[in-house]
Order: sequence, then C-alpha cells, then structure tokens
Amino acid sequence: MRTQILLASVLLLTVMSYALGHLTDENLQNFQYNAELVPVAPIVDGYLDDPVWEEASVGKLEQEIMHEHRWPESNDFTGSFKAVWRSGFLYVAIKIQDDQFEKYQSKLFRADQLILHIDQFHYQRKDELYRYEIPIGIEEGILKPPLTSVAWGNDGQTCELSFRLGGIASKDSVISFSIAYDDVDNGQLQNKIAWAPVGYTEQDDRLPDLVFTAKIDPNVQQKLIRWGQIKRLY
Repeated sequence: MRTQILLASVLLLTVMSYALGHLTDENLQNFQYNAELVPVAPIVDGYLDDPVWEEASVGKLEQEIMHEHRWPESNDFTGSFKAVWRSGFLYVAIKIQDDQFEKYQSKLFRADQLILHIDQFHYQRKDELYRYEIPIGIEEGILKPPLTSVAWGNDGQTCELSFRLGGIASKDSVISFSIAYDDVDNGQLQNKIAWAPVGYTEQDDRLPDLVFTAKIDPNVQQKLIRWGQIKRLY
C-alpha cells in the first residue's frame, strides 16, 4: 500500500512539474525568466528608450557554456536582456558591451552573433527548427518565423527583436527560451556566454523556461498614447 502511495505521489509531482512548465533538471530547476505583459508594445527600432524596458526584469548573460565557468565582470564582454509581451507578440531587448566587435564576416564562426532558441511549443530541448542566429548589426534577410523583426542601435550595442506567437503569448503560458552570445576576437571564437544557470554547458540540450506573466488585465482596453507616435516626432 505504501509503495502504491509513493508511486502515485511521484507520478503526481512529475505531471505537475510539466503542467507548470518548469524543468526538473537540477541545473534548470527554478531557473526561468518572467516576461511581463505591458500596456503598450515597444517600437522595434534597436534603441531601448521605450518606457516598457525601464521596469522589465533583467536577465544577465553570465554563464560561459563553451568552457563551463561563470563569466566574471569584465571589460571583454557584458551582456543582458529583457523581455515583455503584448497582443500575441514577445519582445526581446538586448544590451551588449564588447571590447572588440567582429562584424560582417562571411566565414562561419568569424563574426560575433546572438544565438536564441524560441521553442513556442515547449518541447524543452534544443532543435535547429527554433534556433536563431543573429549576426551583430545585421537586419536584412529573410526572417525565420515566428521571428518578425530585428533592429540594431548604438553601433551594434543594443538590439530589439519581436516574435509573433499568437495565443501562445498569454498569461501563465510557458515556452522554452535561451539566449547566448558568440564572442569572436581576432577572427577566432573565444567564448560562448549565455543566460543559463551555474554549471550549464554547450552540450546540455535542455532549455530554460520563459513564463508569460501579467499584473494588468490583458483583456481590458486602455486609452494609451503610443510611444511610437511620440518617437516619430523627433
């Protein structure tokens, strides 16, 4: 009887963990990013001056996943991101400081780039289908859905992206999400620095979670001035 109760408890906990969308791997447990619903969507122009970014939570790129160590505060590289959502879209803002930007190189692994995984179906594992390679400063080209726009500002130090997720971007929904930066110096890939828990490596194929949260009612219509209308006056 006790064995049956124990097995039932384990099964229940397992189902609950997947229902809540949180990974149970020891390196990823309780490691997630909460993207907040905002009353006005940011304008994707590469400049992080939209008011919604002021209050959004910061996620830091501080795990070196190629050499498996925690990335220290350094003049070589610092990176962070924020994410919010509105009307079926996920918006991601990225801020980068690199002592040596490598741009516009045609050869593989010769240019700095962002690597994102946006797994809207929450399969929780890396896959080329939802891997996005975004070279620093590059906005042109065909964008793979659900990515809808990429914009760079401040000479490649800031970036904004938008993803059209439809009904998946709704309160309490969970997707798999990761972001990393390939740091190339003098034509050689030196580091891969990611938003990831301590001990996470490039070989780990499981992905952290991004949870859509909301402090305001997503169904309430509000009379708001579009930030984009203000920006276009200048």
